[in-house]
Amino acid sequence: MSTSTASQNAFVDFKEVKSRIGILQVLERYGLLSNLKRAADRLSGPCPLHKGTNPTQFRVSVSRNCFNCFGTCGRGGNVIDFVSLREGISFRDAALLLQDWFMPDKAANRFAGTAPRQTTEASPRPSSQPLQPPPAVADDPDEDTGENPPLSFALKALKSDHPYLSARGLTEATIASYGIGYCAKGCLRGHVAIPIRNRDGVLTGYIGRWPGDPPQGQGKYKLPKGFRKSREVFNIDRAVHADSSDPLLVVEGVFDCLHLVQLGFSATVAILGSSLSPRQEILIREAARTKRPVYLLFDADEAGRKGASEAAMLLCSSSIVRIIDIGAYQPQPELLERSQVEALLTQHGATTP
Repeated sequence: MSTSTASQNAFVDFKEVKSRIGILQVLERYGLLSNLKRAADRLSGPCPLHKGTNPTQFRVSVSRNCFNCFGTCGRGGNVIDFVSLREGISFRDAALLLQDWFMPDKAANRFAGTAPRQTTEASPRPSSQPLQPPPAVADDPDEDTGENPPLSFALKALKSDHPYLSARGLTEATIASYGIGYCAKGCLRGHVAIPIRNRDGVLTGYIGRWPGDPPQGQGKYKLPKGFRKSREVFNIDRAVHADSSDPLLVVEGVFDCLHLVQLGFSATVAILGSSLSPRQEILIREAARTKRPVYLLFDADEAGRKGASEAAMLLCSSSIVRIIDIGAYQPQPELLERSQVEALLTQHGATTP
């Protein structure tokens, strides 16, 4: 039996491979651990895939068993993805190779009567680590994975022609479609009310934005009592129904999101801040389940870059994630022109709608 035939006929449980083999085992097998600096749960160093030199561009999350390059190649994924990229072989063959290396109870004698399989790397050294599942993520009682209950009412008589809305670049069609308007009474009195809907399109709350600079001692945004924005991803109900070939863009703010939607990027969502919550992570994973790549276009400031890096580490185990630094053009996505967004996405291999 040829090596290729044996490989084609062999069974491989991808889920089991990913659950039983840790990223540290794979990195040690390739002799790469000495090139990476560890801080708690994470490792960083030059990217071994495109042979980069930036000491922070390649990131590894041990607990989530994934990696991501924030440099030239922009690659990311799980242990199978890493071996596939490192060896230049298919995802399936990479999983079979991992079984051969680390799962002797699963590795069939697929190459009986043939020469041992040679990889593109020069004899990776055996791992000194025992075969163990990757460490589980510790339970955090403060993790917000619940849902906001449906709202039992909707704000009426919102003023859709308030000058603040046009000043932020919103068209009449967008304002009407999303039901945005100035609120003259109630808990959001004096604010522009922005409806928030869950992934099923059900109204769960409003976010109030003071039109312009707020009075001293008052924040720009106001939330109704009991509403938790960390449980929602703005525009997720529409993004999941966008064409699956459209890139999934993730931004921080509502107005960033609406601006990109108006530019034609309908699969854009906002996490209502720079930090991705556990609930938002779940929602974005589900929106990207069709293998749609996720592009993070956060603000070009320290908080935005930090938030994008952390979000990428959370999402990379199940999605292809790219961080797009918009700083060469604008400090916020809301200010980008369509040609600039297209240029940024093209640089990262995306097809624009």
